[in-house]
Amino acid sequence: MSEDMFSQVKSSTNIQINKQRLLYVQDITTLLFGLGSGILQLESLQGFAMFFIGFCFINLLYIGILCKFQPVKYYVNPLQEIFMDNFVRELTGYVMSWTFSYAIVG
Repeated sequence: MSEDMFSQVKSSTNIQINKQRLLYVQDITTLLFGLGSGILQLESLQGFAMFFIGFCFINLLYIGILCKFQPVKYYVNPLQEIFMDNFVRELTGYVMSWTFSYAIVG
């Protein structure tokens, strides 16, 4: 009974730590995907497709491995916080590493 009573209570400190962990995972992986896209000399839509596929794949792995397929326990609004909040930040990091490695290899 006590578990049901506190199932909706979420600590803002824990949620902030979860967001930082997610941000670290997203930052590292999108930079690596960007490097991979540049090394493979992907251009235009192929490069952006690599980002979208990689971004979704990593987020789904995060949900599966770290959240144990229950992101509602760790985030207030999982779809918004996992997929949307850092999207532009990760896209710019990806494009930066993609163009840098593309220029170095090419």
